[in-house]
Order: sequence, then C-alpha cells, then structure tokens
Amino acid sequence: MDITKKPILTGLVLISITLFFRLLDIFLFKLDELLGEIILSKVVGFIIVVLFLKLIGKSLRDIGYSKQNLVTVFVIGGLLTTIIIVMSYLFELAIFNSHSPEIVFKAIDPKAGIAGEYLFGSLLIAGNVINCFMEESLFRGVLIPLFGEKYKIRTAISLQALLFGAWHLPWAFKWYLSGVVSTPLEFTGALITNFIPQFLMGIVFGMMFYYTRTIWTPWIAHFLINTAVNLVHTSYADGLNQGIVARMGFLLVVFLLSIPVIRRYSSGK
Repeated sequence: MDITKKPILTGLVLISITLFFRLLDIFLFKLDELLGEIILSKVVGFIIVVLFLKLIGKSLRDIGYSKQNLVTVFVIGGLLTTIIIVMSYLFELAIFNSHSPEIVFKAIDPKAGIAGEYLFGSLLIAGNVINCFMEESLFRGVLIPLFGEKYKIRTAISLQALLFGAWHLPWAFKWYLSGVVSTPLEFTGALITNFIPQFLMGIVFGMMFYYTRTIWTPWIAHFLINTAVNLVHTSYADGLNQGIVARMGFLLVVFLLSIPVIRRYSSGK
C-alpha cells in the first residue's frame, strides 16, 4: 500500500510518533530543565523523518536539502530575516522608550526559564540547530509535499501550520503543572500564545519553503529567530523582555506582509 495516498492519516501517524518522544522529553526526562533544550526527542524526531523518507524511497535532498537557490536562501532566509528581527527590537525599544529599555546579550531559555553563561549559550545554539533540522524536515520538508499530493498548496501549507501550532501546546501544560501559570485565564493565555504565533510562523516558513524550493530558507530563518530569542533580550527596571509580546507580534506581522515579496523575489509563482 502506498502510504502517501492517505496523506492526512500518514501525517497524523508521523506527528503522533514524534510527539510521543517529545512528551517523554518534556514531562518525564525534563531535559529542558537541565539543558534548556529537549534535545533527545529532537534527535529522535529527525531520525524518524529520515527513516520515513527511506520507507517511501526518498532522501533529505528530495525534501530540499540541496545546494540550489543559495542566493535566494541567503537573501530571504538570512538577510530578510535578520532585517525583520532587528526591526522588531527597534519597534519594542521605540514603544517602550519611556521605560528606558536596554539591549542585553545573555543566554536564556524563555520556555524553561533557565539562564546561563557561554557554555549554556552554546548548548542553546546547538539545540536550535537540531531543532531546525527536526522541525523543518518534518513540517515543511515532509508534510507539505505529503499533503500536496491530495490538496492545493495553500491547504497543504495551512494544514502543516496547524499541526506546527499544536506541536507547541505541550508547553502550556508544562507551565500549568510547574506552576508558571495557575488560573484558568492564565492557562488559556498560555495555550493561545503557544499556538497562534507558531501557526502563523508555520505559514511563513511554509511559504518560504514552497516559493524558494529549498528547505534551507525556512531553516535559516527559523534558526535566526530562535537564537535571537535565546540570546538577545530587552532589559527594563522591572525585569527582562517585558515587551516581548509587542516585539514578536511586530515580527509576525512584518513576516506575513513580506510573503508577496518572498514570492516575487523567489520564483514568480
């Protein structure tokens, strides 16, 4: 039986298997509390993707890990993403100017609430590399072409983005169990903030993958965004990153507005 003929079922099975290891990592092994990253499940997840590709007779090159369109990768994945990240910090500094914010460079994992020095920063960067290989390979490299076998590309991109958003929901439950959030309103807010931004970024990364025809574009963009969140912070009198919601909201809006630019520059589709 050709499993690609049942794309939704195949995609859900793949997500379920990788999610099982993710949940073990978050709630049982709790590597995020030790290392700041749930690295084990991400390594296992990437291996699962490779095995799946082998099962259907494909390779990592077939899902976009190739040397083609390197200039576009640099311009869209690297340069455009860097500009938008810088703009998002400038936006936060501007709207919170009365609070005298400052830029601080420090290794912090906001999900786990752990901070450290150079070694910890290196671990976060290494974790981001592994994370990007796993998530971009699964959601963009595998699921978009898989769903695209049956649905139009916009539907395929939207479906993987929905799953990408849901993929991050366990953090809301982790925060509830650990006491970071306690009231129903706070828990609802945690669900929303872990789903909506990731869903929207899933759309952006999906469009990058489709229009530039290489997975390296969303890979680099994903890595730069995560690394900036880990290493570059805003400091206020009452704590760090008090304006992160405004910053990340601005970043999301600008990325979404940039999709026509990405389309026009990349391939003219």
